[in-house]
Amino acid sequence: MVTVRDIYDAIDVFAPYGTQLPWDNSGLMTGSFDRETDSVLLALDCTADVVKQAKVQTIPLIVCHHPLIFHAVKHIDAGSALYEAVRNDITVLSAHTNLDMADGGVNDVLCGILGLTDTQPLYAEGAPIMRMGNADFSSAKEFSLFVSQKLGSAVRLFDIGKRPRKIAVCGGAGGEYIPEAAKAGCDTFVTGEAKHHEFLLAAEWNINLLVAGHFATENPVMAELQKQLQQKFPELSFTLARQNAPYETVR
Repeated sequence: MVTVRDIYDAIDVFAPYGTQLPWDNSGLMTGSFDRETDSVLLALDCTADVVKQAKVQTIPLIVCHHPLIFHAVKHIDAGSALYEAVRNDITVLSAHTNLDMADGGVNDVLCGILGLTDTQPLYAEGAPIMRMGNADFSSAKEFSLFVSQKLGSAVRLFDIGKRPRKIAVCGGAGGEYIPEAAKAGCDTFVTGEAKHHEFLLAAEWNINLLVAGHFATENPVMAELQKQLQQKFPELSFTLARQNAPYETVR
């Protein structure tokens, strides 16, 4: 039988856990590495609803992107994802920043969706946490409409007036990396989240900023992870959780 350790080791080849950033908490969240499993549920976020899906489908292992335990846990609320996972003996394994920067990980998948060419790593915090590549759009507005269509999400745009040619991407919350993108010569930066002051930072660094949603910029990688693990373990069942962004855009 395949164990949780086997799944962990397979992810470690694809997205080495040793590359995760120092502040991250990727790895085993609940359960044991010795647990045997015949099926895996994959989800961007391990929510209480995802745990319920695993319980209903009798899936003993959830592999998620965002760590179920990220900050110090001082109490566990009844009904929370952590409470339900432990109560129902469901093991949870996370692959976060190691999957962000992996070859074929979050940012490479995002580059592929957006059709960027000649992609290469872009470093911040001493790690290849971003990617940059080439494109050819007539305006930032045209590119933002393209990104919205490709990701199926609303896009917030700060348009500095540059034609998007050299584009940096960082799935998830990457607004803090605007200076690194600008220093690398990028005219446009695509990420999932940015705070108010980070839009002002884009103006300061003279770069277009597109904010397309945390979920929309990261969730596509889960299908790629499913593909990688299914190839490694053809005898197992790998299922993508039914999950949408935990918000909607109302106009």
